[in-house]
Amino acid sequence: MSNFCGYINKDKKIYDEKYITNMNIKLNNNLLKNIHIDKYLAFGNGIQPMKKIINEKEYIIMFDGNLYNSLDFKKYIKDKGYSFDTKQDAEIILYLYVEYGPSFLNFLNGIYSICIYDKNESKTFFARDRLGVKPLFYTLTNDTFIFATKIKAILAHPDITPVLDKEGLMELIGLGPAHTPGKTYFKNIFELEAGHYAIFSNFKLEIKKYWDLVTKEFEDSYEETISQIHDLVVNSTKIELCDNICSMLSGGLDSSILAKIAKDNIPNLTTFSIDYVGNDTNFVSNDYQLTKDSDYVKIMKEYLKTNHKTITVENSYLYELLQKSMIARDMPGMADIDTSMYAFCEQISRNGFSTCLSGECSDEIFGGYPWYYKEHLISHDGFPWALSEDLRANIINKNIISKDKLNEYVYNARINTLKNVTHIDYNDDYEKRYRNTNYLTIKWFMNTLIERTERISNIFSLDVRIPFADYRIFEYVYNIPARMKLGITKNDTAIEKYLLRKAFEKELPEEIVYRKKSPFPKTYDPKYLKLVENKMNEILEDKSLKIHKIIDTNFVREVLNTHGENLTQNWFGQLMTYPQTLAYLIQVSDWLEIYNIEFDF
Repeated sequence: MSNFCGYINKDKKIYDEKYITNMNIKLNNNLLKNIHIDKYLAFGNGIQPMKKIINEKEYIIMFDGNLYNSLDFKKYIKDKGYSFDTKQDAEIILYLYVEYGPSFLNFLNGIYSICIYDKNESKTFFARDRLGVKPLFYTLTNDTFIFATKIKAILAHPDITPVLDKEGLMELIGLGPAHTPGKTYFKNIFELEAGHYAIFSNFKLEIKKYWDLVTKEFEDSYEETISQIHDLVVNSTKIELCDNICSMLSGGLDSSILAKIAKDNIPNLTTFSIDYVGNDTNFVSNDYQLTKDSDYVKIMKEYLKTNHKTITVENSYLYELLQKSMIARDMPGMADIDTSMYAFCEQISRNGFSTCLSGECSDEIFGGYPWYYKEHLISHDGFPWALSEDLRANIINKNIISKDKLNEYVYNARINTLKNVTHIDYNDDYEKRYRNTNYLTIKWFMNTLIERTERISNIFSLDVRIPFADYRIFEYVYNIPARMKLGITKNDTAIEKYLLRKAFEKELPEEIVYRKKSPFPKTYDPKYLKLVENKMNEILEDKSLKIHKIIDTNFVREVLNTHGENLTQNWFGQLMTYPQTLAYLIQVSDWLEIYNIEFDF
């Protein structure tokens, strides 16, 4: 992990070294000697910054991520007359930048956040990978530009005060745990969007998009499509393999595919699954989660003969992790779905692994969610994973934000995203609706899941690799017609991830290939519900807490008193039901207090 941070002062005010040092500490960087201070500019990173003199010009680079096609460039760069002093991807990226400027990003395959300072021209270049796996935040005050790969590092700068304004409140309650691409819940703290780069010069920030999903005519036959999908997934997985790598295994299609490919290349592969105390007796089948993972994990571990370990989590520990997982994200998240990931990564790291494969991002591109094929969801004029508009409007303090104002904000957030979607055949209404939903899901829902995995795993210096988040897969599959993607012919019903199932049906047990999608698991133990209900009651009783300013406490109390009987819609996604709604509000309360959030309304 190579988290980085820095600041640039407008008036060339020389800051004390402790400023950048304190920011670095928040990144969990212990190698504090790796700090570059040049009058009004300071950079900090765990193993960088890397300083190079190229053609008598001085450059500084900080890089977080993995470059998968670095070997493709090394010989080419050497032929250009460059020499290598390290084995770091950062050095390759710097040479490419010097040679080609921002256009070098079109050559890269990988996940990354990049910062390059050109001292001679006094400009700083920033970039994020195409799908936004690696984060990068920034803020611009009257006299200082501050940036970091974690929000907590920005907040460590003495010029920054954490503030929640009306817009942030609408993001927090109206859209959370998602947020508008490029925004955070903090006033004036922004995130460089996926597929974008920025140049900071003369105290101005210019942001440009260098990549997006573009609709194109699809001409491959069914057989060619199946073959191409298979080859793309195999290739994207194999380039992620390295020493000391394991694989998450849920018994679902996505993780099973990755584990199979990894096992073909790593005979002694170790796999991990997660379960919860009490789920063997408390599990309740529902439309989103029909079956328990454990039965299918057993099938796969016996089929692959991996060294398998099941991590069983106590529900009290899940509850305790609500605060820690929120701090890892610097914002409220997906409740016990976040805390489960925290416990998962913690135990994988304790077992001695530094890298792990995850099957995330498959559902988003291959059509794994119900809102891709259920009519009432694909036709919904809001976000189909957040049908809780009325609940959210009832929870927010209407003296600050009215129901109409909140609904308008959420509606505009969706519409503004859809402005970026391109269509070919407007006469095919189904194709148009599917593409809109697909684009929204990638830009919003997937981003929320990636944030969870990346920022929580970062706490344990665990490198979670996501082979399905390969832009080549997304560019290809995005343009496959919806009916072909879902196996719809004539009056056939849709089959989620149909093409992916067909691509690997000969390499996995039939039970796995045709298992209905099951999301990242949650606990069903009533003990967990009791814990969050008790905590929420404590919060409502403590009038000194800041959350009382932003929520309708009478409504929340009514929800508690009825044990959520009137909550008909999930808060977010497929598994954030009544217990997770309370847990989200608990995280909101903790966030306001721990981060000492001030209000601007």
